[in-house]
Amino acid sequence: YGTRYYADYRELLARDELTGVFVGTEPTRHLEVVAEATAHGKHVLCDKPIALTLAEADEIINLAQEADVKLMVPFNPRFQLPLIKVKAALESGEAGELVSVFAIKYGKLPTKIPGPADYSWLVDPQQAGGGGFLDIGIHAVDALRWLAGSEASRVYAHIGASLYEGLPVDDIGTMTVEFENGVVGALSAGWANPDSYPTWLDVRFEILTTKEAFLIDSPYHDYWCYGPDRAERQYWWRRDVDGLVNEFARAILEDRQPAISGEDARAALAIALAAYDSSASGEVVALNYQVARAATCNFKQLA
Repeated sequence: YGTRYYADYRELLARDELTGVFVGTEPTRHLEVVAEATAHGKHVLCDKPIALTLAEADEIINLAQEADVKLMVPFNPRFQLPLIKVKAALESGEAGELVSVFAIKYGKLPTKIPGPADYSWLVDPQQAGGGGFLDIGIHAVDALRWLAGSEASRVYAHIGASLYEGLPVDDIGTMTVEFENGVVGALSAGWANPDSYPTWLDVRFEILTTKEAFLIDSPYHDYWCYGPDRAERQYWWRRDVDGLVNEFARAILEDRQPAISGEDARAALAIALAAYDSSASGEVVALNYQVARAATCNFKQLA
């Protein structure tokens, strides 16, 4: 594409004309790269998960604050048109009160994704930290919290390597989360799509309110809204990547905080870590979640 590239990212960060950067490395290297980027005064769009422990997430957030730069994590579902419409209907009261959200987010096993790119690091616990539930599910975890408009209070989950033999990380997980305002969320996420599936990644939401039910199916771009006296169907196109990149750029140009903050990413990570701890212990985990506890989560024991 005629774009300049660098063997060492530090050379890129040294360019004075660059305002912001995307950190798309393995999660185990996020802190290292963000530290370099903020030291050079660059605004940071850091891929998910923000880190693998809450302690590292806090370090990343503090680095951005001390350098007075923007920090954003690209949770795509927040920029999908159907969810934007549902969120607006909830905030306006048109849809009534939110009762529950059920999300399914499945992808193909990274080593089977077609194309020249090598995604094998995603099944390496030394590089990715977690497996399919963390890789795929963290987007939907944030979406559940965003739609609920509340912090999580309790989590129960079962996560493991159930689909592929010999995988060193988890490949699928199911989680139930209760929020402080009484909303209940459920999520099934992981590398569950078989080779024959038409897309490598998809997400579905079933959202129940006191007035309506919403069904969102991303592979076929369907959006259904069922009300007491109507049923509405729309097709939508995936423009979530455009939306999140534009939001990051506008936040820089307008000198404001991005729609998704480092604290939002930390909250999603806390829920995910609680899910892994719940699966390991077989118990419900409360979300008065401490950094020390999060730092001891062992993703390998769930493989």
